[in-house]
Amino acid sequence: MRAAEARLTLGVAAARTGEIEEAIGMGTTALEADRKSLPSLLLVADELDKELSSRYPREPATRDFHERIMTIKRGTTRPELPF
Repeated sequence: MRAAEARLTLGVAAARTGEIEEAIGMGTTALEADRKSLPSLLLVADELDKELSSRYPREPATRDFHERIMTIKRGTTRPELPF
C-alpha cells in the first residue's frame, strides 16, 4: 500500500521534471497494485492528475490517466445497499 503511494509521489516528481512517460507509468503501476487503501491512494493520485493536467493538458496519456482516476472514484463512491 505504501509502495503504491510512493510510486504516485515519484510520478509527481517525474511530471514536474518533464518525464511524462515515467509519470504515467508510475501512476498506472500504483493504481494496479493488489494491496491499496483507495481513499489514501486517491489523495496522492489526485496530485499526480492535477500535475499532469496543468503541465500536459493536450496529451492523450494525461486524459487517459484522468479517466482512470475518475473511474476508480465512481466505483468507490457508489453506496452499498444493505440488501
